[in-house]
Amino acid sequence: MEEEFQPKSKRKLWMFVIILFLIGIFSLFFFKAGFTISKVIDKKNSPNSSLPFADNLPELPKKDADRLNILLLGVRGPDDPGEGKLLSDTIILLSIKKSNNQIALISLPRDLYVQLWCSEGKKKINFAYAQGGFDCAKKTVSYLTNLYIDYTAVVDFEALEKTVDVLGGISVYLKNPFEESFQWAKEGWEEDKHWFIKEIDGEEKWVFHLERGENFLDGKTTLYYVRSRYSTNDFDRMLRQQQVLIALKEKALSLDVLANPIKIYNLLDILGKHLRTDAGLNNIKDLISVVSKLDVNNIKRRIFDISEGGLLYHTFINEEYVLLPIGDNFEQIQEACKNIFN
Repeated sequence: MEEEFQPKSKRKLWMFVIILFLIGIFSLFFFKAGFTISKVIDKKNSPNSSLPFADNLPELPKKDADRLNILLLGVRGPDDPGEGKLLSDTIILLSIKKSNNQIALISLPRDLYVQLWCSEGKKKINFAYAQGGFDCAKKTVSYLTNLYIDYTAVVDFEALEKTVDVLGGISVYLKNPFEESFQWAKEGWEEDKHWFIKEIDGEEKWVFHLERGENFLDGKTTLYYVRSRYSTNDFDRMLRQQQVLIALKEKALSLDVLANPIKIYNLLDILGKHLRTDAGLNNIKDLISVVSKLDVNNIKRRIFDISEGGLLYHTFINEEYVLLPIGDNFEQIQEACKNIFN
């Protein structure tokens, strides 16, 4: 009886772990919990708390008892040598419907031009966290989706790379070959199965390449795969980001991770250094009861883009490329977010 119970028990625990990994607090269940939590929870986060909040904004939506919404933000990180260290390159709303245990991933493009909650003027949505921290990001996304945002989690690029390596790599399936020939074309790499030199416009450049079919990715390769956008676009990148999140879930639920305390310890160490959330200890009881029942094998996915039915169009404002909602209001996007589980 005990042998039959343990695999089910472990799977439930790790279903919980995968979701809480995304919001940075699953370490409560392990011996390193106190140290990790003290670093991960950041209730006072605000990159620029002196900014005034905008006037005349509509009332934010009330909490839906049947929905749990967690805003996931990916940033380059404070140690990145480039500009825009805290701009949100990845904006994903993880939504859970409690009554039927469903999960949805909703991606918002970083070029969406909106009224930030912490700014008098409109800007691209990827400025929300950089300017006003968790509160500004949550309220801005809540305003445009008309969904109450319960928690926010911010993770940097280094966390993704290290997590994939600790898990032993991930696998992604491609219907067509993938190639990035511009974004890192002038950087130097060691030639391997993912990198080769190609002549482009009379100049030899490095090209990042993945084959059609199953591809095994280490941390560094995964990072290039989810960051690439020059040879494709930001919308394709959002699809790849969702694909990698699901691949991480699959790998973390595998037996070689479940039974490996060293990997668990290393994952906790990564969380403590590279992930911050405004979810507190008092939220854990609700999360336990919700996540332990989730259907992690049927995740609904949605992105908003400029394709037919994508509900966005592009234009230029002050010579800057931006995205706006069809009809110049967010009603259709709000309806799509509300009905994602229908």
